[in-house]
Amino acid sequence: MIVTVVFPWLMAKFLLKPGVGPLRDDRFLDRLGFWRAAVGLVVIVVATYPFQSPGTVLGSNVTKMWLTASYAMLAVPLPFLVLLIATRSGHRVQLLRGALRLLRRMALASTGFLLLIGIFLVFGREGGTSYKVAETSLPGLPGFLVGVLKVFGVVGGLCWLAIFILCTIYWAARTGFWLSEIHPLLAPVSTTIVMLLINGREIIEFDTRGVPGSLWLTLNLCGTASALVLAVFEYRHLHSIGYRFRSGPQPAAIDVRTSDQ
Repeated sequence: MIVTVVFPWLMAKFLLKPGVGPLRDDRFLDRLGFWRAAVGLVVIVVATYPFQSPGTVLGSNVTKMWLTASYAMLAVPLPFLVLLIATRSGHRVQLLRGALRLLRRMALASTGFLLLIGIFLVFGREGGTSYKVAETSLPGLPGFLVGVLKVFGVVGGLCWLAIFILCTIYWAARTGFWLSEIHPLLAPVSTTIVMLLINGREIIEFDTRGVPGSLWLTLNLCGTASALVLAVFEYRHLHSIGYRFRSGPQPAAIDVRTSDQ
């Protein structure tokens, strides 16, 4: 647990990653989703290196993740209401419980942003961005050491918080703002729709940012195709083990032949 607290990406994963099902295919699709994103980012960095710096590519991907998470957040009420109407009456209470779990995820996701705002409110001065972090009432060497420790503590805390916030944006984008908490089938469907909207807008605008058009379009279309294939496999897997939109978020049956023995 101490290691989880020390490393912000582990803390974000612990707090924000939805649970993975017990079946082998569940774990395989979860790993595949991560490696698709990681390998895709490396391919984009390498392919566009002569035209864009890695920092620019990373910044563009963070912006895209932020847009994905924002669109998914704004879209949450619509699929929830549609599913609430379509679900058989005996299963609707499970959707409401899922909505409460989603709200808890949202509360946990907001902690990083709230802490960052709190730090600026505590250490910030009116009319400027300087900080009185190193000030101390102790004289001589002890005061100097305490001031240095305070500076390193604040800088380290800000770095930890920045990484945690980036990981929060990643999990919000990857999970479609945790819509699977309401119903597992919503995750592949919602993330696919949001991805198509964002990528479609990018293709229409065709802002290559210095990258040759053919290379930029190939990378974009390949990323879209790989995301679609993964979403289809995830949806078919969930459907095969009994998940249905009208039957609530619990599977009607589980095919034990696909599980680990």
